[in-house]
Amino acid sequence: LPRSVTALICGAALGLAGLLLQRVLRNPIADASTLGVVSGAQLALTFATAFAPAAIVFSREGVALAGAITAVALVLGLSWRRGLEPLTVVLSGMVVALLAAALSATVILAKGEYMLSLFIWGAGSLSQQSWDAALSLGPRLLLGWLAAALLLRPLSLLSLDDGTARSLGLALQATRIAVLGVAIWLAASVTAEVGVIGFVGLAAPALAGEIGARTPRQLLLAAPAV
Repeated sequence: LPRSVTALICGAALGLAGLLLQRVLRNPIADASTLGVVSGAQLALTFATAFAPAAIVFSREGVALAGAITAVALVLGLSWRRGLEPLTVVLSGMVVALLAAALSATVILAKGEYMLSLFIWGAGSLSQQSWDAALSLGPRLLLGWLAAALLLRPLSLLSLDDGTARSLGLALQATRIAVLGVAIWLAASVTAEVGVIGFVGLAAPALAGEIGARTPRQLLLAAPAV
């Protein structure tokens, strides 16, 4: 039962994170895995486990969040000159994700006698024998959903072009940073607890659209649920 509940919470959190990333970047194939978010979190946790275990003890989620933010900053920096064009963003994300995954594997192999279990964790592990993960991620999912609900009107305006959104009073940069922050935090929290689970955030918004969700409000309800 703890594994099932944890899996449902993780799926809902990643679905919500994927929806937010797709809306803020206007990119239907944006996701925590395609943008390097989870790979950056994994790399940070791997490095901390190998070289600074005290950081893991202090805040495992904080380490994952720092890695995720760094990865997204690299992706946005690489694609900024092309105006965050969808294909450029995803290609940049894949490059950063592959590089982060390669560095993680290098560290794990170099410290193999201590870190072979990270290979299992790096593929996503739902082997929980207690309610700890569910109790940790459940409140975060609720807070993330409430934050997204408060950003509902800005999310609607983000579907418009920049000029129109600004004319309607939307602070574009602040809104994008806020939405990205919520999405990255959710994805990093899941990664810190259960490891890398890919492409759930990519599929959930698409499935929500297939079952009839069209407006931001409908998608906000449907994407975490599916």
